[in-house]
Amino acid sequence: MDINNHMEALYFSLSTMTTIGYGVSDYYFGDCWTPLLLVLCQSCAAITFSAVAIGLLFQRISRGQKRSKTILFSDKAVACRVRGVSYLMFRVGELRRHHLIEASVRAYCLKHERIPVTDAALSHSNGRNIAEIETTHFVARHMQLLHPDETFGSHILMSLPQVIVHRLDEKSPLVPPQVWYDAEGKEHLPHTEHDDAFRFKPIETFILDRDAEVIVLLEGTDELTGSALQARHSYRLEDIAWDHYFAPCVFPATSRNATTDAELESRWSWFRRHGNCNAMGSTPACTVDFSKFHDIVQVAKDCNACAFVPDR
Repeated sequence: MDINNHMEALYFSLSTMTTIGYGVSDYYFGDCWTPLLLVLCQSCAAITFSAVAIGLLFQRISRGQKRSKTILFSDKAVACRVRGVSYLMFRVGELRRHHLIEASVRAYCLKHERIPVTDAALSHSNGRNIAEIETTHFVARHMQLLHPDETFGSHILMSLPQVIVHRLDEKSPLVPPQVWYDAEGKEHLPHTEHDDAFRFKPIETFILDRDAEVIVLLEGTDELTGSALQARHSYRLEDIAWDHYFAPCVFPATSRNATTDAELESRWSWFRRHGNCNAMGSTPACTVDFSKFHDIVQVAKDCNACAFVPDR
């Protein structure tokens, strides 16, 4: 290598590290420091430029905020009664052909908490008791999900639209307790009206008084970039449709619900676009019609069964 001094050693090391090569007649430029400094500055500038360009490109591709916009949430949450039990549901879906890995859903109820500060109550003209109330604003309460099952980590399959189910029972933060107080300190007792038209009325009154809002968080890892992302959505009282559930939006690929072949082809052929075709050809197993993703239909006051509620 014919290295005789520190300058030649430095230049040889720089050439090797930056893969410049050794294709010159006077490899060390006659022991002149000027070419060494120029090559050193140019190499450092090239490395810095490459690092910044690659970083900006990767950051642009893997932006979680942009990726989360491809996660769909239904415009409305629906509430219905199945076999005497009330449920709250909303639907989520994925627009991209590369779905999320280890996708999971969490739900929280953000509401005001009101508690009486004294045991003494004053009589009201309409027979209700009035108490002095202490209000704590915007308290977050976890909402236990029936589907997906939280016992298994609340994971969902994002290859197809999924309906998330929450049971409206005494453990739900959306359901009023036996005795509760509104913002004016008025006492509310258990609902005694048995008319089906009023069975959701106590829940609506409670949600309105507590200014409750359902916050939904969907988290997962992008399959292409490996970056974690979180999509968020919320539902307020005006976003809940009572006595409704979601219209079907997933159909077999051979379904004749489409009037023409072009209309059928315009649907989202999931198993074709995701490369999950069977070995015999590229015919998709099912299609997703996202034009029906937000559609809801009215149901009976108390259903005997619902496809979205586990039969257990």
